[in-house]
Amino acid sequence: MKNRKSLDFLALLLISMLIVSASAAIYYAMLAQSSATIGAAAVYFTTGKDSSGILSLGTNNTFASLSLSAYPNVTLYYDEAVNITATAAKQIRLRHVSISPGDGNPNVSNFTSIVFRLIAANGTELGNLTYTTATDDWTEPTQIGYFAIGAGQEWAIKVETKATAGATTGISTTIVIAVDVT
Repeated sequence: MKNRKSLDFLALLLISMLIVSASAAIYYAMLAQSSATIGAAAVYFTTGKDSSGILSLGTNNTFASLSLSAYPNVTLYYDEAVNITATAAKQIRLRHVSISPGDGNPNVSNFTSIVFRLIAANGTELGNLTYTTATDDWTEPTQIGYFAIGAGQEWAIKVETKATAGATTGISTTIVIAVDVT
């Protein structure tokens, strides 16, 4: 009889432990809820003094496309290819995203360099993304840091292009950069 009670108690204890552990597994959950509200970008692209004929702005000016030229053995300067305007104080930087054609393509050797310079409202260069070539390969730029742009300020992206002395006409490259905003 004594053993029977001990066995019943042990069975009850094991069943209770199984129920507790199963209950904990069933009722453990974490929830997260998010909502997104559309607003105007605090930093956006605007035309610069050299934008005419080379700049296309997307809806809300949060996308810019530049159609630049490069000439053999000549450096072309676009002092204000596109400008960046801020309606609120933010931190911004230029960041490399992609380039094509990529390394190993013989068309790459037609270019010498393409440089994107971030120019503050006072004319100071804050950083740049410099793309150069070594035979058929690109040397991609090192990352630049963030810079504080004040509300109401307009900064420029200056672009410089240069092709090799014997460059073939009609060869093109596509460079995608981002303006990161925090």
